[in-house]
Amino acid sequence: MDSDEIRRQWSAAPLHKATGVPWGMPRVPDIPLPPFTSPDEHRRFSRMLALHLALIDDGSPSPSTMIVNALITERGNSGPDLHRLELDVTIRSFFPAPWTPTALARQLQTAGFGTAPRDHHGRWEWLNDPDFTAHRTDGGWLIDDHERGSHHYTRLAHPGDLLLLWMSHFTTRTPFPFGWAVDDGDLTALGRPAAAVRSALDRDRALPYLENWRARKAAGLPDERFGP
Repeated sequence: MDSDEIRRQWSAAPLHKATGVPWGMPRVPDIPLPPFTSPDEHRRFSRMLALHLALIDDGSPSPSTMIVNALITERGNSGPDLHRLELDVTIRSFFPAPWTPTALARQLQTAGFGTAPRDHHGRWEWLNDPDFTAHRTDGGWLIDDHERGSHHYTRLAHPGDLLLLWMSHFTTRTPFPFGWAVDDGDLTALGRPAAAVRSALDRDRALPYLENWRARKAAGLPDERFGP
């Protein structure tokens, strides 16, 4: 497909309509990208990732966020690349590092994603049946969704939206138990232990360090849920 055909298809294609993706999201330019040149760069990335999780958390905070942030902290942050937990959390949370396609594709390839994006003569290709191709345009990206001989074109309005699309494609959108048929007996068996854990955590939420965090979080987030 030559450049004139790409522009023609892009102008006629509808915007990509995937839900749950923060299209057009701003990125934070001073977050270091892997490969990191020092432990301090890796530590900065991990700290910002944990802070991002805390800010998108609807809890006060939720136990799940506390657990994931503890795991990120305990794994250590000294190598040139992300460890798998950091990468998984990065793509599942749409972490706003200033990714380039080359940098994120490299991390996905290094982590062993067999259908990770690859640069093929100036365009990006990823996944298989369906497979996707991204063509760069002046305004964003033309996405060719190809499956069993058919082609469906959509457009991405912002250059950074390609990274968000990859994050959406390489994550599980409906993990267990959300949206799954859960055995009632299992719910009952786990219900009382879970209630005991929740009660203990509720007491911890009243401690001064978490009260201080909630105040700082409220002051740092924009209004209007959460606004532009």
